Amino acid sequence: MSSIKDILFGDGAEKEAVETKAAEDAAASDEVTTDMLIVDIISQHPIAAQFLMDVGMECLFCPASQMETLEQACMVHGIDADEIAAALNEKLASYKE
Repeated sequence: MSSIKDILFGDGAEKEAVETKAAEDAAASDEVTTDMLIVDIISQHPIAAQFLMDVGMECLFCPASQMETLEQACMVHGIDADEIAAALNEKLASYKE
């Protein structure tokens, strides 16, 4: 039987589920995806700028990068966006360790 406290504030399981979801969302937000804007990637992960330039995206700071996703930028440069995102995430993970 549920108490008034459980009815009004939940039984703890709901709170735990919300906290778990928040932790998962925070971890996922650190991951670079192909649909992210270049400007957002660099603002969240400044070290990504050098990585992207090293793989051939030298015009990274051009005005187009303010409105371009990683996928769009890779397409312009003839680079596989999924490979770049995976390699960049691996590189970023190595800095966290």
